[in-house]
Amino acid sequence: MKKIFILIFLLVSYDSFSQLFINEYSAANYDSYQDNYGEYEDWLEIYNSGVNAVDIGGYYISDKISNITKWQVPSSYVIPPNSVVLVFCSGRDEISANSLHTNFKITQTKGNEVLLLSDPSQNILDSVTVRPNIKSHSTGRETDGSPIWSVFEIPTPNNSNIGAFEKYEFTPVFSLPSGYYNNSAQIIITSNNPNVTIYYTTDGSSPNNTSTQYTTPITLTQTTVLKAISYSSNPMILPSFIEFCTYFIDDTHTIPILSISGDQVLDLLDGGWGSTSLEPQGTVEWFDKNGNIIDKGSGEFNKHGNDSWAYDQRGFDYVMRDQFGYNYALQDKLFMTKDRDKFQRVIVKAAANDNYPFSYGGTGAHIRDAYVNHLSQLAGLRLDERSTSSCIVYLDGVYWGVYEIREKTDDHDFTDYYYDQDKNNIQYLKTWGNTWTEYGAPNAQLDWDNFVDFVDNNPMTVPANYNIAKDQYNTGSLIDYFLLNSYVVCADWLNWNTGWWRGLDPNGDKKKWRYTLWDMDNTFDHGTNYTGVPTMSVNADPCDPSSLNDPGGQGHVPIWNEFLTNDNFFQDYVNRWQDLAEGPLSCQNMIDLLDSMIAVIEPEMPRQISTWGGNYATWQSNVQDLRDFILARCSTMNNGFIPCYPNLSGPYNITVEIIGVGEVEMSDNIFINDLNTPELYERFGGVNLPFEVKSGTFQNWEVIPNGLYVFDPNADTLSINPQGDVTIIANFIPPTPTRDIVYNIDPPGTSTSININGLNYTNFPITINYFIGDTVVIEPQIDPLYGFSYWESDSLNLMPSNTNEIDSFYVNHYDTLVLQLYELPTIYAFISGNDTICDNESILAEISFAFNGNSPYTFTYKHNGIEKETIVSSVNPFILNTNIPGIYELSSYYDANEVGSVSGQAFVTVNQSPKADFHFTDSDTLNILDVTTQLIDDSEGYIKSWIWNFGDNSVNEYIINPQHTYPSVPNTYTSSLIVTDFNNCSDTTYRNITVIDNHWIYIPNSFTPDNDQLNDKFCISFNGIRQETFNFIVYDRFSNVVYQTSNINDLICETGWDGRNQKSGKFLNMGVYVYEVNYQDFEGWKHQKFGDINIIK
Repeated sequence: MKKIFILIFLLVSYDSFSQLFINEYSAANYDSYQDNYGEYEDWLEIYNSGVNAVDIGGYYISDKISNITKWQVPSSYVIPPNSVVLVFCSGRDEISANSLHTNFKITQTKGNEVLLLSDPSQNILDSVTVRPNIKSHSTGRETDGSPIWSVFEIPTPNNSNIGAFEKYEFTPVFSLPSGYYNNSAQIIITSNNPNVTIYYTTDGSSPNNTSTQYTTPITLTQTTVLKAISYSSNPMILPSFIEFCTYFIDDTHTIPILSISGDQVLDLLDGGWGSTSLEPQGTVEWFDKNGNIIDKGSGEFNKHGNDSWAYDQRGFDYVMRDQFGYNYALQDKLFMTKDRDKFQRVIVKAAANDNYPFSYGGTGAHIRDAYVNHLSQLAGLRLDERSTSSCIVYLDGVYWGVYEIREKTDDHDFTDYYYDQDKNNIQYLKTWGNTWTEYGAPNAQLDWDNFVDFVDNNPMTVPANYNIAKDQYNTGSLIDYFLLNSYVVCADWLNWNTGWWRGLDPNGDKKKWRYTLWDMDNTFDHGTNYTGVPTMSVNADPCDPSSLNDPGGQGHVPIWNEFLTNDNFFQDYVNRWQDLAEGPLSCQNMIDLLDSMIAVIEPEMPRQISTWGGNYATWQSNVQDLRDFILARCSTMNNGFIPCYPNLSGPYNITVEIIGVGEVEMSDNIFINDLNTPELYERFGGVNLPFEVKSGTFQNWEVIPNGLYVFDPNADTLSINPQGDVTIIANFIPPTPTRDIVYNIDPPGTSTSININGLNYTNFPITINYFIGDTVVIEPQIDPLYGFSYWESDSLNLMPSNTNEIDSFYVNHYDTLVLQLYELPTIYAFISGNDTICDNESILAEISFAFNGNSPYTFTYKHNGIEKETIVSSVNPFILNTNIPGIYELSSYYDANEVGSVSGQAFVTVNQSPKADFHFTDSDTLNILDVTTQLIDDSEGYIKSWIWNFGDNSVNEYIINPQHTYPSVPNTYTSSLIVTDFNNCSDTTYRNITVIDNHWIYIPNSFTPDNDQLNDKFCISFNGIRQETFNFIVYDRFSNVVYQTSNINDLICETGWDGRNQKSGKFLNMGVYVYEVNYQDFEGWKHQKFGDINIIK
């Protein structure tokens, strides 16, 4: 029985060479085994099969073969002999409460993860490729330390590996993919194992062996989710994963489609309020608008929404579960505003409280929440929004209407992906009626309360207090949050639908409290006034939030009101509003965005309405009401600032002009430069309007009218409090004028280059821009087949003259400078070649010597600067084959008549090849009763790929240490390994492995030839005996032969010896007889045995 070990420190002798194995692992731990935090984390088990304890402190565990040192056991941790330690792959990176936690998690459905165990010297002790398990299953060795990997329906963490199954059955294969089909679709279901039984469903439920058995092709005439599962006749093989596809029959759409299905998903979305507690498991398929399947997987559904849950068309949350074994995320670039392309969690909403036709008596536009979140993203507000993309939902093959798929912001995957703040390093608070801690309990609420207390009890008019608060709190996020909610007249925030958070990882982003957008459907004078704002009309004042006391009791409004007393904050607030109002939140931008989003869902709304009710004209009227509200709100919001804040004046026209070449930033992220100057803006007086030079050689500011404002004209920043219309001029020193010089060579096509001011140029013509007055030095490197003639230009004054090979000039004009060459009247030889070979290759590198002139050609070359013997040849080109690395250069050449020039270089690189080697984990002899072994790579070099051929006509393997099962028949197999390193050098090695058949023979010591049909005949059992060597003799007590046979088949139980004397044919008397048997086994060993046979009557 394996000893169970969590963490015990013992005074024992540790054996660092004890055999350690990765014994079992599970990334499917959905609900079967909890860690010390009560979480169901991934885990792996390490088994010490040795007789001595092993301290694994300093050992490495990894899930990436490219990074075997990914996590190191941080301190002493002892595994006693014949015991295990359980390691949680939770990402926590700690030893806590006697439990090991790695800094990574296992993702079983990625297909590229390998678990590795290495010693402190980084020698890999064991590895296993992660394969998917079905929910709550595990993969492990058949028994502790066994070379055979199996599947466990009931995992055995911290227990002996028992109850193993061989594998999962092959998943069924459908003849047609998911997608659009006209009229009908006929699907044939097959399996890689023809002997399985396949069961299927067409109602979205999960099939099992009580479902309909597949026998003939299935013809579908309406949109259907088809699911199938395979069952093996072998009880040691578990049922397969479920295959599933949605076939849209005569259903097409203009936006993407989400097909969902599962055993209780309909109960969740079509049930009463009692269904809210359901969290059914099911599948999803994600299609583009053309019906092409993009991704699919399995996970769980749960309720989304509250008031909208009363509607017949409901929203839901979906979580893709890697633990279920199908997929770890919905993989697609779902949202146009984000580059993220993997989502474990998504929200799927039917416009919630803006649903048409269900919300508020049919007044919904089916767009508000998605519109406001999308608007905020495009405006660059300092908030976290639920990105949106419209889609169609099908439930169990039934059309379910127009939805939005949304990015979930209150999710650690979100904060981790965008801000490097994982679930163990965030504080996340949410208010919906009550306030709770989503992440970071118990300190999150306490830390927030302490911050609120600080703001309440320390005047923000004091700059030091404000700076302390600003170090913890994103004031820009607060400004954007209040501005947006005020602008859209949200009546469902602060005490509802409010989320705020911060990150704690010092290496991550967003370490100050900031806000998220939640449900924004009770906006633009729609829905119930849950917050109690003074008015939901288009005339709502921007200062209305200040009158709300403290909805939700979390201090947001008191913080807002206290911050407004700080001049810097108030200035940022007012300027931010006007930056947005003249940009992304302007009337035109907002209407254009609304129209573009309506245009996406408009073609789909007739079917939405025919399915759920209402009429198209009413929906269009609702959209127009929303459009009218936005158009009116643009002006009323701006006009409300002066009554709200009497210290403001204006608004005034602000003209910003750039003289020269440069750029300035006004307020926050408003840029004016020499390309878009001048720009006209509206800004309030009563607050400072800041400017900052961003680029260019700045000279000074001018502010018109003159004399009204006090400022430093030469500083690169400017701040004014507008007293009326004003013009801001930023003067920049004009850049020094430049001139282009074009360089060229005549004739073209030579190998000549020109060094220009220290830089060598080889491609011509080339244009270089200079400041007027620059000095240029030119020096050509001329092709050895050509000579220098002169420099040619239109106006350059070359110094000392244009006939000087190395020359210079001052830049004053645009010009073209041509290097004139002439061809040398001579013969030449040229050497070339650039070969890279491996040191074990039979093919040699080639070096080419090319000549002109008349043969014979006589030349000498140097290798690495050492001159070699002269060669005379009539072959042109002459090829030198070599495997000696180095640089080869010609040193002299002449033909039959004259001496010629030489040029060129050749390079030969010889890379050291890897050395292929491997061994079998077992010996090189296997018994037919156990023909599975692992092949361990022992190759030397930087190996990047492996090709294993097992010599038994099986499929090659391409991993580092494969496991292989040979045929269960005696034979000798030649296994080969080809390794290739990162220089693409290869090596091959071979090893023989022999499968033998162990012999055995069973000879009974009695039989009863009394014709009662029980044990009437003497027969033997055997295995592994060469039948041609067999001889069996029976003697009586006088040493007389009474029975003899050399045919072993005479003694099998179908024939057997009936106890007669072989010569007389009479039955022998009851008594004791002696047998002698002789035979050889398949290895050639001879055997002789004697024994007694009792004849009983």
